[in-house]
Amino acid sequence: MRYRGRAGIVYDILKALSTYGPMPMSRLMTAANLPYDRFKDIVKKLVSKGLIEERREGDKVIYTLRGEGFKALEELERVKKLMEELGLRL
Repeated sequence: MRYRGRAGIVYDILKALSTYGPMPMSRLMTAANLPYDRFKDIVKKLVSKGLIEERREGDKVIYTLRGEGFKALEELERVKKLMEELGLRL
């Protein structure tokens, strides 16, 4: 796996939620290829910024992409495309 900066990790989290819909923490960590220690800090920030929603369903925590998260993902996809045209990675 290549090194990803925070922007790349945020992109992967938002993209996973956009592609697969609401999912529990363990599935989202797998989809974004993140260990728990890195996941919790980044997801906490995404929740506080209103990009994703965190809710409890019984003993599970479920994450959902919110409207602002879709907008952020669109912007990150534009940036990613531009960077790839320049031969760079997100």
